[in-house]
Amino acid sequence: MHEMWCGADTSGEPVWHVLTPDKRSTLCGVEKQEESRRRHATDRHCFPCMKTFQTVVESGPRRRAEAAAD
Repeated sequence: MHEMWCGADTSGEPVWHVLTPDKRSTLCGVEKQEESRRRHATDRHCFPCMKTFQTVVESGPRRRAEAAAD
């Protein structure tokens, strides 16, 4: 299962990312740090994370198992 984490985008604004299964980084490659205090102020989502998440979900259980191993 993937979890959401509120971090920053390239401009420093808060944005929701999708965490990797090990919860150390995001699907777009951002290293997880302390969650933004402004997480309740945004409903923006990281497009690269969401695109990768969609690919993982559409590819089915086999690909999810491979992604979890990464």
